[in-house]
Amino acid sequence: MKRLLAALAALLLAPALALGETPALSVGMSELTSGESRVAIFYAQASPDAGEAALDAAAKINALIEERFLQTRAAAAFAQASGRGSAAILQEESVYQNEEIASIGLLWQGRQSDGADGCSAHALNVSLTTGEELTFGDLFEDADAAARAMEEIVSRDVLPETSEYMAFAELAPLPRDCFWFDESGLTVGYPAERYRALSGRAGTIHFAWYEIADFIAEDSPVYALSRPQAPDALAVRAALEEGGFGVGPGTTLGMPLGEALAGLTLLREPDFARDEAAGGAVRLYLFEESALRGYALETLRYVDTAEADTPVSGVRASRISWHGLTTGVTTREEIVYLLGEPDETLAYGEDAARDAMLPPGESLIYRGGGAKLCAHVGEDGVLAMLAIRADN
Repeated sequence: MKRLLAALAALLLAPALALGETPALSVGMSELTSGESRVAIFYAQASPDAGEAALDAAAKINALIEERFLQTRAAAAFAQASGRGSAAILQEESVYQNEEIASIGLLWQGRQSDGADGCSAHALNVSLTTGEELTFGDLFEDADAAARAMEEIVSRDVLPETSEYMAFAELAPLPRDCFWFDESGLTVGYPAERYRALSGRAGTIHFAWYEIADFIAEDSPVYALSRPQAPDALAVRAALEEGGFGVGPGTTLGMPLGEALAGLTLLREPDFARDEAAGGAVRLYLFEESALRGYALETLRYVDTAEADTPVSGVRASRISWHGLTTGVTTREEIVYLLGEPDETLAYGEDAARDAMLPPGESLIYRGGGAKLCAHVGEDGVLAMLAIRADN
């Protein structure tokens, strides 16, 4: 145990493994691994030519890291978990940083700091200039209004997807003391006694930036992150050539399903849908990972291959902001203005929409590079779903 804690101390003094371009001060990470156990070790370190202010900020951040992530206790739990017959400890991290801010999220499963078996979520957001912690209120112009809007999203979009068999799904009020962010959006971590996923992980909810952008002030440290991509028809066409969005599950058309699902957790058994634009009868695979809320992979239902070997035939997203196309925001007129008149349109009445698991409306279809982009617009004239599919 003493040797392990000494090694942990050495890691904190080692040259930082920088996770981004942060010349004055950066957050680094190392890991302890043994068998099924893994512990993430975070630390802040100033560059060799940084001044005293950066050194002071690094010291503040390292103190906050130890307080928030209990790293000494985690190392001790790791040592115990590495012993024969002990429960494993597994930590999964999310780290984002730029020159001014850093955000760390951690999901801790298995042996906890008190030796009990369980799960927990931990987070820390800091200014790399001052070393001070960034709070929920620091991100928003009106934190209360932002929290209410996020709770409405939870009630409308997340609660209906929680299983009736889940014993822990107390999602309101929204926690404000455990959150982290990256380029895709902001994730809120819940105490395990309030929300726990079917896999046993502490529950999290991800909010894409476009869902909460209206509440972020211009002087917010995440303002630049929250701004949407500029409309870019060329990027859309390039994505069709590549066969994927480049975001979300990161899957491309034709990838074997087993490879596409590696490292992901299914929300439930696949759903079945029938959609002419998708090629007929398809299986829909949804994910437990909160950042993938609204995404699904499609495979053709009637094929002669094993499930794991079946190629992905489509990637759909009902929660995406992508090169000027944003679900729930972009209108049909704006789609046509950006991409031109569609190559084909398909109408969906009540029955067809129900079969396709879509709202009634129409899909605008754009072809290119052996793939097609299906932009489904609801009866309100607003984009409801985007899908990239094989154009067979």
